[in-house]
Amino acid sequence: MQTSQISTASVAAARSSAAWIDRGSITIIKLTGADRIDLLHRLTTNDLRDLRPGFGKHTVLLTDKARIIDVIAILHDADTSYLLCSPGQSATIIAWLRKYIIMDDVSIQDMTDSLQVIEICGPRSSEVVDSLFGVNVGGFALDQWFSIEQEGANTIITRQPSACEVSYWVIAPRETTQIVRENLFANQELLPRLNDVEAEYVRITAGMGKHGHEWTDAFNPLEAGLLHMTSFAKGCYIGQEVVARLDSYNKVKQRVMGLTAERELLTGSRLFAEDADIGVITSVTTSCDGATWFALGYVRGEHAHPNAPLTVRVGDVAVSVTQHLLPMEDPSCR
Repeated sequence: MQTSQISTASVAAARSSAAWIDRGSITIIKLTGADRIDLLHRLTTNDLRDLRPGFGKHTVLLTDKARIIDVIAILHDADTSYLLCSPGQSATIIAWLRKYIIMDDVSIQDMTDSLQVIEICGPRSSEVVDSLFGVNVGGFALDQWFSIEQEGANTIITRQPSACEVSYWVIAPRETTQIVRENLFANQELLPRLNDVEAEYVRITAGMGKHGHEWTDAFNPLEAGLLHMTSFAKGCYIGQEVVARLDSYNKVKQRVMGLTAERELLTGSRLFAEDADIGVITSVTTSCDGATWFALGYVRGEHAHPNAPLTVRVGDVAVSVTQHLLPMEDPSCR
């Protein structure tokens, strides 16, 4: 049995009440200019034409071969839009955007070093946001947002996708987020902080993708389960022809499945059905008690079935792997 760094109490709080996660490394890019939404609409997978101030959408940036660059959230306002991107993606995304700005009225500002993010998650997370900021976010739609003055600085609060039913992100300058952290730590017994290992455990068992793991240029958005961020009625965008062809001819060759094993699994390990190489492991964590390994992986379509046996080769040993539909349950974390 492995020694687990996962607190059952913290995970249980995130799933049944509320907890928080320090997301300080999120890439944040500010766009201004009259053509910014038109540009993003032409470049990304989702239909952005109906965006209204105070709302947003998730969309996917693709290569011309329809491989994933990143999954981003766009928060739209009358004169400004914010892009919430994966950590470490500032240079890549800014260069990608500038490549396609010709005569467009679009200005780009990297806000990553000046803003930080705290995620408050769980079914009762709206109550925590209300107690911290005195605002009611319980009726927020996904990607809805607003800004308030907090400790003399502009603070953005937005609802984002969650592995724990509901999540709100607090986006503010470092000084402001430090005050928020202190308030959260003061209530640690009732509102625990998920460490990095616990946050990964929650993400993986919930089946949520992540840049560098399920979201890379080895995969396309249909394989990654990002159909809900992909419009087939909006017209052209980068990678659109390939996505349309994959959909029309049912050529999506693999899908993300949940995986478990009683021995260690490693990210990047190949998956086999008998002697056929049929997939790859993309994310790994342990169970709360450390006895079981949980993973996400891409499995070729004809082999992607719950309980269908697979193996991973660890040296000369074939380790048995069980497939699961997502999300996955961990009996040791209840």
